[in-house]
Amino acid sequence: MSTYIMLSRLTDDGRRTLKERPERLPEVNREIEQMGARVTRQFALLGEYDFINVVEAPDNETITRISVELSSRGTIRLNTLAAIPAETTSGRGLLDAARKHSTFVVFTKLTGEGRKSVLRDPGRLSEIDAEISKLGARVVQHYRVLGDDHDFITFAEAPDNETAARITTEISSLGTVRLELHPAIPLDRFSTLLQIKSYRTEPHAWQTQLWARAARRIGRYWVMTRHVNEIAKPMTTTGEQDLAGVRGPVIIIANHTSHFDTPVVLTALPEALRDRTTVAAAADRFYRTSKKRTWWWSLFWNTFPIHRGGGSKALDYPMELLNKGWSILIYPEGGRAKTGRIKRFHHGPTIMAMQAKVPVIPVFLEGLEAIMPRGTTTPKPGPVNVRLGAPISLEGIESVPEGTAKLEHAMRELGGLNVESAAAY
Repeated sequence: MSTYIMLSRLTDDGRRTLKERPERLPEVNREIEQMGARVTRQFALLGEYDFINVVEAPDNETITRISVELSSRGTIRLNTLAAIPAETTSGRGLLDAARKHSTFVVFTKLTGEGRKSVLRDPGRLSEIDAEISKLGARVVQHYRVLGDDHDFITFAEAPDNETAARITTEISSLGTVRLELHPAIPLDRFSTLLQIKSYRTEPHAWQTQLWARAARRIGRYWVMTRHVNEIAKPMTTTGEQDLAGVRGPVIIIANHTSHFDTPVVLTALPEALRDRTTVAAAADRFYRTSKKRTWWWSLFWNTFPIHRGGGSKALDYPMELLNKGWSILIYPEGGRAKTGRIKRFHHGPTIMAMQAKVPVIPVFLEGLEAIMPRGTTTPKPGPVNVRLGAPISLEGIESVPEGTAKLEHAMRELGGLNVESAAAY
C-alpha cells in the first residue's frame, strides 16, 4: 500500500452540510474504504486547510478515482499528495500522543540553501527534529510529500500554542526551511464541537446583590444541603480548625471527580466563608441550557460561567469578585479526573491568587467518584471524606509555574498521595 496526504478545504455547501449533518465525516471515511483505500489519520485544522487525512491506497489510480469522486460533489476541494514516510522519532502512536498534548501539523518547504544542505547531508533533517525537541515539543511522524507547495508534512505534539509559535520562529530563523504550523483537532472531538449549542459567557451581575444573597440563604437547605445529607452517608469532614476565623476573600481549590463535588465542598465550608463564596462553572456545560436553568445555577449555587481554555480574559470577572471581598471555588484540574488521580493543574487559580494577594485553601474529596461516576446523572448514597487544608500563601513565589507546583504539591499531600508525582511546571 502507498501513502498519500489529502488536504481539503470545505466549500460553502460543504460547511452547511457539515453543520447540519456532523455524522457525514465518518460516512465519507466508509466510502473511501469502499473505493479501496483506508484513512489512517485524520484531523481538523485551524488555518489554510480544513482537514488533513493520511490515506493508504494500493496505487495512484485508486487515489485519483477517490479524489475525483469526492471533489465532484461540490462540498470540498482536495489537494492530494503522494507521501513517503520518513523516520519516526517517537514510538508512540499519534492519537495516543494527542491525548496528552496538543497536536500540530507542520508544513515545511525547503529553501534553496536547505535543499543543498540536505543533499550534502540527509542527516540534517534529524537535527531539525532534535531542535524541536529542545524547544519543548516532539515530532511524532514525518512524511516526505511530492508536490510544489510542500516538501514535508510533519505531525508534532506540543504542550501549548506558545511553544508551537516559538518553534516556528526558531526553526525558520535557521534559513533552511519555511514552516507553516497549524493546530489540529482529532475528528471525534471536532464532531462533538459541531453539535455543541451556544452558551452564556457573561455572568449574572445580580448574583452578589443583597436580595440574591438572601434568597440563596433561604433556599440553600432545599436546593443543596438536604441532598448532601441524603447522599453523603456518612460525610466526614476534617481540618475545620485550620479555617477558624477565615472570612475571605480566598481561593478554594478542590480535586474534581464528579458533578456532586460542589455541593459537598460548600456544605463542608464554615458558614461565614460559604455565604460569600462563588463557584466557577464550565460555561459549555452549565450555561448552555435554557435561560431559566442558568438563572437557577447563578441564584442558588452562586455560580458564574467560565470558558475553559479562555485565557486571561476568562479571569476578569473572578478577579473582580476577589477585589470585592468574595471568595471563589474553582477546580484547578479543569475537568474531572479518574479515580485516585490528580490531573495536571491549570495556572488560573495561581494567577488570581498572586494578583489579588489572597491565600488558597485546598480541599481534598474522597468517595464522590463512586457516588456519581462519570457518565451518570443521578447520585447514589455512599461515604464521603472531606479534608480541609490550611490556607496557603503564595507570597514570595517568583513565577506562576512555581506557584502552581506548590498548590498541586499541597493537594497531593493533603490527600495522602505521592507528592513526587506532582507535575513539573
